[in-house]
Amino acid sequence: MAESVAVPKELLKNLYKWLVEVEEVLATLEELMDKEGLERIRRAEEEYRRGDYVIVENSEEIKRLIE
Repeated sequence: MAESVAVPKELLKNLYKWLVEVEEVLATLEELMDKEGLERIRRAEEEYRRGDYVIVENSEEIKRLIE
């Protein structure tokens, strides 16, 4: 039996992208199933409608706003 297998890079890239997409769907479903998570989503949507949000370019801006 072979101890290694050659896998095309393109196949690995596609598998990785698919795995990331599945993880995002599962995280969304988990948030929607959680009562508190659903409330956070509703509040965030309301804040968005009111324009109560800040756009940042990088993580340093986020740190500055949180502090």
